[in-house]
Amino acid sequence: TALSYSSGRCCLCASLQCLSDGGAARFWTMAFFGLTALGPQNYMSSLLKDNILVDIFTDEEYDDAYNRVAVDGCLKGEAELTAVLEKVYHGEVPSAELKEFIDLTPIAEDGTITRADFDATVAMMRVKAKEFVSSQHQVLAGACETSSSEVMQTNLRRHTRNKANPTDKYSQPMMTSQEYGWHQSGEDLKTKRAAKMSCEETQYAAELIKCGVYF
Repeated sequence: TALSYSSGRCCLCASLQCLSDGGAARFWTMAFFGLTALGPQNYMSSLLKDNILVDIFTDEEYDDAYNRVAVDGCLKGEAELTAVLEKVYHGEVPSAELKEFIDLTPIAEDGTITRADFDATVAMMRVKAKEFVSSQHQVLAGACETSSSEVMQTNLRRHTRNKANPTDKYSQPMMTSQEYGWHQSGEDLKTKRAAKMSCEETQYAAELIKCGVYF
């Protein structure tokens, strides 16, 4: 680890102090160590449909996206709010998080959303994101259906099915083996049936059996 002797302490200690003061989002905690190249720190929790990703992005990213979409300093309804978030998230916004944004954002009588209201909503969502992590909601919510190892083992022994399918809990497959059939619908899973066709010899033998001739 590189040391900064001029300050009297190592750069690692200084950075950890900055993180403990709340100066960085949880996503950047491991970025200092260069481990984010392999993906999120908790891959499974990052794929939960009820996960909150708002804290990953900076205020500058929200400002830039808002300025690119807003006309005369305001957004026109939910459609433009969604467009702003899609620019920030670089794609589709998780459905649960998008609904939370829309529910928290006040819309004026003329259908517009002011910059102050948008910033206030982002601030409230950041608070929710911190509560989501600090309360370990990501561990207990969504994918987790039991809070006891004994209950889980009992369900396994009795072959008790889970209440929700993996596609209902996660936004995408967690493992490559789950990619097969992940996007299939109920129609795709139906078995295609066809009548059995017998050859002429088999049909002739069947008629003999019906007449009591058993070879």
